[in-house]
Amino acid sequence: MTAKEYLSKIQTYRRTVQTYADRIEELYHDASGLKAIVYDKDRVQVSPENKLEKIFEKIDREAEKYSKARVRYEVEVQKRVDQIAGMDRPDYCEILRLRYVELEPDGNMKTLEQIACMMHLSFWRTAHLHGEALEAFRRRYL
Repeated sequence: MTAKEYLSKIQTYRRTVQTYADRIEELYHDASGLKAIVYDKDRVQVSPENKLEKIFEKIDREAEKYSKARVRYEVEVQKRVDQIAGMDRPDYCEILRLRYVELEPDGNMKTLEQIACMMHLSFWRTAHLHGEALEAFRRRYL
C-alpha cells in the first residue's frame, strides 16, 4: 500500500460512517411515515407482522454498525494524525494534515490548489512538497 492510499483511508472510513448515518436517518423517516390503521375501510387479510417493529430492528442493527464504524474511524484517524505529527519537517506535517485529515464538509480531500493558497505557495511547489512528504511518510511508517 502506498502512503497516499494509506492516508486516503481516512476518507473511506468517513464515508462508511456517513453511509450508516444516512441509512439510520432514512429508516427513521420510513418509521415516521407509517400511517395508522383505518378501520372504516374494507378489510384486507395481511400477514400479522409489525412493520414499525421491523423498522426499529433494522435501525438497531444499523446503529450498531454505525457505532463500530465510528469507533474505527476515530481510532484510524488518530493513528494517522499522530503519525503525521511525528514527521520531522513542519511543512510536511501541514501539507499531509491539510490534504488527508482536514476533509471538506462533503467528505472530499482539499485539492492541491486549495492547499497552495492556504500555505501561500505556488501550485508546483505544493505538488512537489506533497510528493516529498508522501515519500518521507512511506519511509518512516510503511
